[in-house]
Amino acid sequence: ENILQLVMTENVARRNVLLMFLWHDVFVSRRFRDFLQEGMRVCVIINNRYGVFQVLYNQARPDGDKGLDLVNWWSNKEGMFHSPLLPPAIKTYQNFNGRIFKVPVLHKPPWNFVIYSNVTNKIEVQGGRDDKLLSLLANKLNFKYEYFDPPDRSQGSAIINGSMQGVLGLIWQRDVEMFIGDLTVTYERSLAVEFSFLTLTDSEVFLTHSPGRLNEALALIRPFQWQVWPAVLTTVLLAGPLLYALVLSANRWSSTKSNLCDCIWITTTIFLRQSIPQSYAPSRVRILMVTLYLVSTYVIGDMYSANLTSMLARPAREKPISNLEQLYHAMKYSGYQLLVEKHSASHAVLENGTGLYKSIWEKMKSQVIYLIESTEEGMLLVRDQKNVALIGGRETFLYETRRFGAHHFHLSEKLYTRYSAIALQIGCPFLHNFNDILMRLFEAGVLTKMTQEEYRKLEDTRPSNEEKKDVGEGRGHTESEDTHRMAASMEMLQGAFFLLLTGYAVAGLILLAELCSIGKFSRTKMKTSEMKSNICKKI
Repeated sequence: ENILQLVMTENVARRNVLLMFLWHDVFVSRRFRDFLQEGMRVCVIINNRYGVFQVLYNQARPDGDKGLDLVNWWSNKEGMFHSPLLPPAIKTYQNFNGRIFKVPVLHKPPWNFVIYSNVTNKIEVQGGRDDKLLSLLANKLNFKYEYFDPPDRSQGSAIINGSMQGVLGLIWQRDVEMFIGDLTVTYERSLAVEFSFLTLTDSEVFLTHSPGRLNEALALIRPFQWQVWPAVLTTVLLAGPLLYALVLSANRWSSTKSNLCDCIWITTTIFLRQSIPQSYAPSRVRILMVTLYLVSTYVIGDMYSANLTSMLARPAREKPISNLEQLYHAMKYSGYQLLVEKHSASHAVLENGTGLYKSIWEKMKSQVIYLIESTEEGMLLVRDQKNVALIGGRETFLYETRRFGAHHFHLSEKLYTRYSAIALQIGCPFLHNFNDILMRLFEAGVLTKMTQEEYRKLEDTRPSNEEKKDVGEGRGHTESEDTHRMAASMEMLQGAFFLLLTGYAVAGLILLAELCSIGKFSRTKMKTSEMKSNICKKI
C-alpha cells in the first residue's frame, strides 16, 4: 500500500514498469485498491490455498475502473493455466465496450469549432478536423466521449514549480484521459503527458500585416537605388578626363581651345541625352562620343525605362519581414510587437529559447501586451495594425487568413518543423491501439484529406462574388494582389513634376551663386582699378 501511494503521489507510473506483489491474505484490502490507477501495471499474486496461486491484474478490463481481476493461476499439478501470464493491453483495449471519456475541447479552427454560451455556461462543438478524427477513433474502438469546457481554456506548455496549466495539466494530474487538438509535441510537454503517433505535420511561422505599397510618386527614381548612383557618377566623372586626354593626344599634347571643364560638361550633356554644339575632328574622339551616346541611350536609358514601366504596371511594395533576424530588427528599430498564444508550444519555445529566440523574448516582455488568449484575437490585431506580428502554426494561420482575408496578411519563411499528436496520460495502456489506427490513417492519406475537407467547407461558405486570393508567403509578395486592373492616377506622374521642380531649384541656386560671384568679382575689380588710379595720381 505504501509503495502504491508513493507511485501515485510521485506520478512515476510507466507502461513498461510492472509492479508485482505477493499478497498473503485471501482478499486484497480496499486501501490498496484505492491507490490503483489505470496507468499503473499492478499484478497481485495470492496464495489462497495450498499449492495454488491466483494472479490478479488491474488492466484486465477496458472500463477504467479501479479493480483487480483474476487473469491466471498456477498449481503444482497443472502449472500455469495459460500463457502469457498477463493479457496484452492491445487486445484488452481493442473494444472499450461503450466506455465514456470526458474530453476537454478548445476552440481553434479548423481543428475544433466550439461555440461558448455565456447564458447557460455550456459549449457546443460544431465539427472540425480533430472532432472528426475523435469520432472515427470512437467508432473503431467502441467508446463514447463527452466534451467539456476546461477551466483555463489553454493547452499548457510545461511543468513550472510543480504545477501545469491548461488541459495538459488535467491530463498530468490524471483527471482526464486524453486531449485532441492542435497540440504540438515538445520536450517540456512530454515530461507531463504521453503523445500518440502524429496527427499533423506542421511548421512554425510568424504572421505579419501584408506589405504596404510604396509611394508611387517616387517611382521615377526607385529603379536606381543607392548602390547604382556611385557607379553612374564615377562613369560621368571619368568620361570627361578621358575625352580631354583623347583631344590632347590628337593635338600631339599641345594646348587646345577645349579645356577639362568643357570636356566634362560635354560628357554630362551626352548622358542627359541633349545636343552638343561642339564638333571634334579626330576619329578617336568621335568614337568615344558615339560610345557614350550608346551607353546612355541603350544601357542606362532603356534599363531605366524598362524598370519604370514594370513598376508603374505593378506598383512596388514594402519589403516583407520573412525571417527571425528581420523580425528582431523590426522589433528593435521599427517598434514591431510580437504576440503569442498563452501556454502554447510557441510560448514555450520563446520562453525557454536561447540565442535569437531569447533576444526576441526579452523584447516581448517590454511590450504592454504579448500574451493573448486565442489565435483569433491575434489575427484581428495583425489585420488592424501594421506593427503587430503573431507566431504560431502555419496550417492554423493558412486557415485563419482565408477567414479574415488573405490580402491582409503575410506569412514568414518556415522556422522549423513541428508535429501535432493526441495527448494521453503517462503509462496509458491503450496508446498502441490509438497508434495503430493513426498510422493507418496517415499512410492512407485520410488525415490530409480530412484537413483539406475543412478548407473546402470554408471556400463553400464564402460569397461567390468574393475574390479568392492566397496569402503572401516567404520573401515574395502576395501573388495575386496587384493582378487586377486599376485606373491610372495622377499620383504616378507626380514624380516627374517633383524632378522638374528639383531641377528648377538647383538651377536657380546655381544661377544665384553665379550672380553673387560675378557681383563680388566686379566689386573687387573696381576696387583694384581705383587703387591703381590713385597710385598713378600720387606718382
